[in-house]
Amino acid sequence: MGVVYLAEDTRLGRLVAIKALTQEFTRDEQRRRRLRREPRAAAALSHPGIATVFALEEFDDNLYIVSEYVRGETLRKELANGPLSPGAVLNTAVEIARALTAAHEHDVVHRDLKPENVIRTLDGGIKILDFGLARFKGPQLGPGASTTRLTEPGAVLGTPGYMSPEQIRGADVDFRADIFAFGVLLFALTSGLHPCTGSGQGSTIARVIEVEPPDLAQLAPACPPALDRIIRQCLQKNQNQRYDATRGLLDELEQVRRDLAESTARPPSARAAGGADATKSAPGSNPLWWWQFHQGVVGLLYYVMLYPLWRVREWAPVPWGSLLFFATLATVPVAANLRFHLWFTQQFNPAEIRAQRAQASRWIRGADGLFVLLLLSATAVIAEDHAVWAMVIIGVGIGSVLSFLIFEPATTRAAFGRSRTGTPRPRGPRKTGASKA
Repeated sequence: MGVVYLAEDTRLGRLVAIKALTQEFTRDEQRRRRLRREPRAAAALSHPGIATVFALEEFDDNLYIVSEYVRGETLRKELANGPLSPGAVLNTAVEIARALTAAHEHDVVHRDLKPENVIRTLDGGIKILDFGLARFKGPQLGPGASTTRLTEPGAVLGTPGYMSPEQIRGADVDFRADIFAFGVLLFALTSGLHPCTGSGQGSTIARVIEVEPPDLAQLAPACPPALDRIIRQCLQKNQNQRYDATRGLLDELEQVRRDLAESTARPPSARAAGGADATKSAPGSNPLWWWQFHQGVVGLLYYVMLYPLWRVREWAPVPWGSLLFFATLATVPVAANLRFHLWFTQQFNPAEIRAQRAQASRWIRGADGLFVLLLLSATAVIAEDHAVWAMVIIGVGIGSVLSFLIFEPATTRAAFGRSRTGTPRPRGPRKTGASKA
């Protein structure tokens, strides 16, 4: 029922999101009341994982919500690339659970949690959007008011496939409806599949109510058993069998994440032996070790190649040799130092690795491509008079192409799964499309 625009706040010089009713609903009083309620629900919360609402404005009898513009990509778009790695799932789950905990402890129930309403920001964080269907309590509702209600008992609000069974039946819902939707979201992030999807909306609703989700352990063998158990408890048909507090769910997710981080830091042989000596004895058994090894070796090789390019500077006609060398001198620190930075981040601050990979990925790709182009140019310049050096340089160039097109993506997938490492920046003010309010 709503449309969202990207706009510029000319007074404060910032981009904002403006949400309004579509033209056919402008005079619909119930939808107007619901649109007024959204900023009130969001205003009751203050959390970095929840998008901030700046204002509710009315102009020419039209209502507008002005809110924070969140740069990033929805989890729906991220899921188009397949399931995330267990570590990425847990990082995402913890951040969403923290925001939900803040909302539920303020008596705000989102009621429409789904991948379209969760954005991963450019720094790798999480923001929950769209409280248009939220239920909440608070003094801002007026004297004597308790819980907002804009529908008759038995009415269904939400998105089929992410609504809990009690929500589908039109019963009163509480925070446990969000926990069910959270379980659906985690199942999809882990396996790449919806746990209850059917051939159409009706069959999906029937499966949510009647059919148990498929075995996650078979769909995603890498999923930690403890995470599997948490997801299954979130997806219980009976709301009384889900978590009795979102805070408890958050605590369990944080514990599983800590356990996974400790387990990933040591290869299987070290876990079996239970000691640091075993960790050192078989480092190559851990995919993460191979990823770090690749980053370090490529970074060192790039610096080593400065010597052949220095020789090319002496052999090539003026000024081409100097141009090739100084261009390489500007390119190598970018490609090599960013790899060393990622190696360091994974080694000593692994919680930041996803955000750092997102920021560095395009720079590394661009520097890799330019480096190969410079090597090919150097080979062409000296091939006739210095064939041996030309073969060395062209060999490194071919190896570099294989490395950044085949080897590095393979080690990255093995270490981190198929999670996205970056998102395009917006190109300017535009209409971003319609979404349900």
